[in-house]
Amino acid sequence: MESWTNGHVKPQPWQAIPEQMAALGLTDEDGLTQVWFVSANGRLSGGAEAINRAMRYCWWLRPFTYLYFLPGIRQLQDWVYRWVARNRYRLPGSTAQCALSLEDVGSKK
Repeated sequence: MESWTNGHVKPQPWQAIPEQMAALGLTDEDGLTQVWFVSANGRLSGGAEAINRAMRYCWWLRPFTYLYFLPGIRQLQDWVYRWVARNRYRLPGSTAQCALSLEDVGSKK
């Protein structure tokens, strides 16, 4: 993502930045349940909206981000995002940061 956005978007696993999360008013639960995007002015966006805001920094993805604001598309993207977030540890390509403890897996079912 960093190379696609000329360094404007710097993805970090929430587990690696607890001080920054706390400074933004975000909890471990917030980090566990969805991705967050912090704009240059400090505005927080979560979930599918965060993905769309990050995609705006990649010129060839930018046109697709405007679809998010069409009637019904936002709800569909939010629903798909929540499904992926709940099942991320089962999906191909997941990393150690995607892993959930057994307690977390039980509470997500």
